Amino acid sequence: MDWKWLLTAGEPRPRYIVLVVIGVVLMMSLSYPIWYPGGRAMAAFAAIAAVILSHISAKSIMRK
Repeated sequence: MDWKWLLTAGEPRPRYIVLVVIGVVLMMSLSYPIWYPGGRAMAAFAAIAAVILSHISAKSIMRK
């Protein structure tokens, strides 16, 4: 696996940022019933997971 490709930001950056933001908003809104009752810790975990998944999704979309 190419770790450098995965750990660096995508190019062009504006497109990468838009894809990540859309992904995070979508995932946080879809997982709202799960993290809201869990409090701050669950919300923080859901946010971190959403950012990681959005980053991977944006990178794979931009690779195509």
